[in-house]
Amino acid sequence: MNFDKRLDKLRGLMEKEKLTAVLLTDPNNQCYITGFEIITYSRPIFTIVTKNECILIVPGLEEEHAKLKAEFDHLIVYYEHPEKAKQGNEPIALIIKCLQALNGERRLGIESRSLSFELANILQRENWKLTDVTSEMVKNRALKDEKELEKMRQVCSLAVGSIQAAFRALKVGVTERDIENAAASAFYQDASNHYPDSSLFTGGMNPSGVKRTILPHVFSNLRKINTGDGLIITRITSLDGYKGECERTCFVGEPTAKQRELFEVMMNAQKAALDTIKADVKTSDVDAAARSFIQQAGYGEYAVHRSGHSIGLAVHEAPFFRFDDASTLQEGMTFTVEPGIYVPEIGGFRHSDTILVTKNGYEMLTECPRTIDELIFNPIAYH
Repeated sequence: MNFDKRLDKLRGLMEKEKLTAVLLTDPNNQCYITGFEIITYSRPIFTIVTKNECILIVPGLEEEHAKLKAEFDHLIVYYEHPEKAKQGNEPIALIIKCLQALNGERRLGIESRSLSFELANILQRENWKLTDVTSEMVKNRALKDEKELEKMRQVCSLAVGSIQAAFRALKVGVTERDIENAAASAFYQDASNHYPDSSLFTGGMNPSGVKRTILPHVFSNLRKINTGDGLIITRITSLDGYKGECERTCFVGEPTAKQRELFEVMMNAQKAALDTIKADVKTSDVDAAARSFIQQAGYGEYAVHRSGHSIGLAVHEAPFFRFDDASTLQEGMTFTVEPGIYVPEIGGFRHSDTILVTKNGYEMLTECPRTIDELIFNPIAYH
């Protein structure tokens, strides 16, 4: 990844806004600038970008990890054990010390969505004037360069392989968790063979049956699959921080006539959204294309969420395919396309595909079976 180019863009904003430094607190934005994929719990990690340096502040247990994986000019470490605590054990104090050493006006770029109220107050008491750079970071991350697109294609291929493993596990008698485990196992096997030195993660959900598939986001549980069940299988994969998503609505045994009808409405809504996508189109127009088809079919009140979202270092990023999002699509953006319908007593219906926006359309990154006849599975009993 071209981290120098990313820093140049951020420093261009600093010059424009007359900022002496930028303090990054969002883990995904820190990864974007430094390449450091962070696991955070109670120990914060910070990145300070100045006109000449990229400074990374980490806890002691991440010191060697940062040296191995992160791109920075200066590493500052705070410690929790008495042998080194005198070198610094309070990260906020280290931030203030770094900022005090800078020349120039006390104008600091911050991320309003991830900066704590406590830290904001401390910075203001130190007479720093805060300027939000969130929108600029969102805009920069939305446009993927060629190396990022290569990573997106790789991670989406892993998502497709994982969901196909879930298909192979589908039988009457297996649990939602059995399907989850089969999909995850296939992902880790495939990913470890092709990308042994990469960071890897996968997750998902497999709600089944009429009552659970109308819950768009719900953890898999130990419910056993029955003949006639519909499922929404979700696979989210991560490779070196970049995310891919693939979802399919499928059936174990023959669906009812009403389920077939709603499946086709969902499929046609997704196709309408996909057919609208190309550079210079408004994101709200993509949602409108999907939503209008669902509304014409009489199910508008059951389409309860946006039709998709940007995806990259986070699973859900701005901009969104939403009725009130007026962003403009550009070549190099990656999105999920996933209009859904959730009708009580009938079930939920949603496919999700990850795509790359091109000048005249899109590139499908999650090519996978999608028609109803391809997604009806034999309900052979599980032994």
